[in-house]
Amino acid sequence: MLSFTLVTTVFNEIRRLDQTIADLEAQTNKPDEIIIADAGSRDGTLERLEKWKKESSLNIVVFVLPGCNIAEGRNEAIRRSRNELIVSTDFGCRYKPAWLESLIKPFSNPDVRVVGGAFSIIKEEVNTVAAKADFVLQNGYPVVMDSFFSVSSRSIAYYRSVWQDVGGYLEWLTLAADDTIFWRMILQKKIRYELVDEPNVSWLRHKSFKAFSKEAFRYGLGDGESMINFRNMQSHVFETTMRYAFFLVLLLLPLILVSGFFVWSIALIPLSFGLRSYRNAWRNWKQMDYNFGVLLACFRLIEMSRIQYLKGFCKGWLFPSSAQREGRKSLTAIR
Repeated sequence: MLSFTLVTTVFNEIRRLDQTIADLEAQTNKPDEIIIADAGSRDGTLERLEKWKKESSLNIVVFVLPGCNIAEGRNEAIRRSRNELIVSTDFGCRYKPAWLESLIKPFSNPDVRVVGGAFSIIKEEVNTVAAKADFVLQNGYPVVMDSFFSVSSRSIAYYRSVWQDVGGYLEWLTLAADDTIFWRMILQKKIRYELVDEPNVSWLRHKSFKAFSKEAFRYGLGDGESMINFRNMQSHVFETTMRYAFFLVLLLLPLILVSGFFVWSIALIPLSFGLRSYRNAWRNWKQMDYNFGVLLACFRLIEMSRIQYLKGFCKGWLFPSSAQREGRKSLTAIR
């Protein structure tokens, strides 16, 4: 069996840490070592990790890198690893016992350099209105391993040489997009990979509208700093503009009704393009056993998340640091 190192980062993860620890202890293929970068937790996370280190038969290394972002933590953990084979994840997820085994098994083929794993969520954990709205908008988080699937560093394995070849995780990004770019670089360099379509990792989602909004801002910021999803931003701007134009049409409806056919035709344009997200939310909601209040919450979450994403994107795009301005030039090939 191949030896491998599991690397991860943590920050104030005490609420979910015991579940993560229990899941890792139950793995059918245990890592040779686990290296954890703590960004300076203040909620007892570090103390709990040190306790685990003393009690576990696993080889656990914990170090503190105050204020580090996720990319910095991942890179430093990989530098400290003693194995060539690396598995990356995000603490706070849940793991089925066969997770690590499923990621390592494809490496029995010496041509395979990277293995990406599917992930989903635990529906029983979706128990707030905001979480249910997100669940509906994502259509239940189906596992679709098509050409659009982006392997996340919450479930990926690769050789150290791959990490070196793609330049590691980009540390000049503030909060997000480092793993998206890491995967795109793997694709761009045509590195041989395999995918595991069994969702052995469960991503625990947020509970509140505020948390989802913050997440949307982080994603927008990362996309803006890197400029890797500019077309996605353009699509968001167009649809949102059309939607608000539709709302304006509703306010002006009495005037439109007494106008001619040409004015009516122009007024219908926002209806065609602006309500796409609302229509998708309606279709998904009809297939689920949630009440009408959840559908209304979907519309609220659409608006909150969209605005926060665009705010984050504009901040990252228009006000980059000098390092981000230089770094984004290197990403032209993967946009």
